[in-house]
Amino acid sequence: MINEDLTQRECNLAVRIGSLAANEIKKALEKLIADLEAGKGAKSPGLSRQKDPELKKGKQTLKQLHQHNEGLSSVELKDPNLRKLYREMKKDDIDFACVKDGKGKYTLFFKGKNADEMTHALKKYTQKLVKLDKGNPPIKNTLDEAKKAAQTLNTGRDKVQKQDRGAR
Repeated sequence: MINEDLTQRECNLAVRIGSLAANEIKKALEKLIADLEAGKGAKSPGLSRQKDPELKKGKQTLKQLHQHNEGLSSVELKDPNLRKLYREMKKDDIDFACVKDGKGKYTLFFKGKNADEMTHALKKYTQKLVKLDKGNPPIKNTLDEAKKAAQTLNTGRDKVQKQDRGAR
């Protein structure tokens, strides 16, 4: 009798828990269907199978730049000062890729919508290069001139093997 009563209570409890679980599952499925119909399903973290690639900013490879799915423009450069150019592009938040084509030749790829920012960055870059050329001459040239002057002074001196040291 006591065992039958306990068994009956356990069965009732299992039925109530099962019906509550079924109701919760039903509510979750209805919400999921509503979200999918509204277009929110792709944004929920559990549903997306394909992870969106993180788009890199600034200097990047050509492949990474293609992942932005925007039209690319390019500029050819001969013997650029790449560090100064990269600094100017970083200041203007331009996404770009630099590809070496040959000895001293580079092609700079950037997004087509950044064309105005790119012209501004290139303008500032060229102004800095012109300013650098007008400034002090490179240290290498100064050193070469000093070496030549020292050699001319040394050729004028006579080599004396025995030098008179005066009276003793």
